[in-house]
Amino acid sequence: MPQQDQWFAGVSGQQGGPFDLNALGAQVQGGAVTRTTLVWKNGMAQWTPAGQVPELGSLFAAVPPPFPPQG
Repeated sequence: MPQQDQWFAGVSGQQGGPFDLNALGAQVQGGAVTRTTLVWKNGMAQWTPAGQVPELGSLFAAVPPPFPPQG
């Protein structure tokens, strides 16, 4: 069985993780990780906003974008 990638995320100003992809998805669904949250895994050159990481795109497919300000 192949080893799953271990992801780290900047959550509430702290490094969170490691998360496997399912656990990271739970963080997205719970709102703790958004498209702008910095994430990193082994092999990445630097921390990158989650919305810019192609392999995480499916995690955000069912999550609507932020609601626009009213007024």
